[in-house]
Amino acid sequence: MDFIKWFLENFGVFFGMVFLGYLFLIIRRIVVLYDYLRHVPNNEIQALSFLGSLFDRLEQTEREKKEVVPFVVDAIWAEIDCRIMVHFQAISGYISTLILIGFAGTIFGSIGAFNEMFQGLATGKAASLVFAASWNKGLSTALYTSLGAAGIGGVVLTLIGSRFLLTRAKRFEAMVSLKICRILGGDRS
Repeated sequence: MDFIKWFLENFGVFFGMVFLGYLFLIIRRIVVLYDYLRHVPNNEIQALSFLGSLFDRLEQTEREKKEVVPFVVDAIWAEIDCRIMVHFQAISGYISTLILIGFAGTIFGSIGAFNEMFQGLATGKAASLVFAASWNKGLSTALYTSLGAAGIGGVVLTLIGSRFLLTRAKRFEAMVSLKICRILGGDRS
């Protein structure tokens, strides 16, 4: 609870809520991706389980109507796009938007800080009081939104680029390609 209070005080209520919302959305997508990709390095049967009915359809089509096989293969890749790749694209969109929101927070925080400074100087306040007030009224938001956007974006991009997600997704695609080749080559294992 103290973290959320600190977060909202330093990021501002609007930008704090936006950052927390985006953080939730990013984590949710990462969890969904990991749920699909967690079996990839160890267990092909479990990793490809959600494609089982499509692989069965491919086997049946390969035996009965060979001219339809390319359409079933396309359906398999479309299912992968719908279940896995859409999450990578969403995370990338969240990060891009979050960086832009961080930039907007920097602008709004700076405007608030300068406004507070000029109002304080116009009323004859001491420079130290004006600086402290400007920090509390905008500079902290300006700096923390930039730092937060860079930090969250960097951590998530590193996580996506790490072995936990992107390499597993590529390995998953290789597993699917090999399974399709085995079915079309006559190997039913």
